[in-house]
Amino acid sequence: MEKRYEITEKQLTFLNDYLLKKHQGISNETRIELVDHLVYDFEKTTENGNLSQYLSNHLVFISKFVSKGTSQMKKTYKKETWNQFFKFFTEPKLLLVSISSLLFFYFLNENLDDKIVYLVTIILPTIIFGYSAFKGMIKKKELKNLDEVKFLGTEIWLPFTMIQLLGITELSHSILQYSWLYSLVSSFIIIYSLAALIIVLKHKKIILEKHKHLLK
Repeated sequence: MEKRYEITEKQLTFLNDYLLKKHQGISNETRIELVDHLVYDFEKTTENGNLSQYLSNHLVFISKFVSKGTSQMKKTYKKETWNQFFKFFTEPKLLLVSISSLLFFYFLNENLDDKIVYLVTIILPTIIFGYSAFKGMIKKKELKNLDEVKFLGTEIWLPFTMIQLLGITELSHSILQYSWLYSLVSSFIIIYSLAALIIVLKHKKIILEKHKHLLK
């Protein structure tokens, strides 16, 4: 199908401003992809070149497209965190951390009182969680509404949630009975926490560099 109309520079500027105003958290990648789609469809289907009317007729589609982009952002962070987690078992330097963690928690459970073991298990991941939350904060008002900022650090909550579950007396007691099981659970919490921290620091740097023009 041939173009019915060619969008003007003024309309293209209006379109970008409209999306940024109506969907303040939209990522650059999602916005660019959405603009490309809307421009293509608008030029093919418009009868009178009325962009405002076209957008009004496509509000539901635009909202779904933005929501899909948000969901993709969450999946990206989760996937990268898991990939980083598995590197702790494949890369020599990180593998040393994993082995040390397993041996540390096994020794802890074999030689110390359960109350001390439990406290150490709670305190260490909480310190990493707090550090991750602090280092992952981006307070700049120009950036805080971006999806990539809002969902930065969401993966630090998985190990923190597992810590809360260990607070259940019966579950904690069952795990502490077996040093090997305790070592696996505790090491998973620590290693996943470290993986999440690495991803937080990586993407915070990327975000600040990518959007540095907004901070001038």
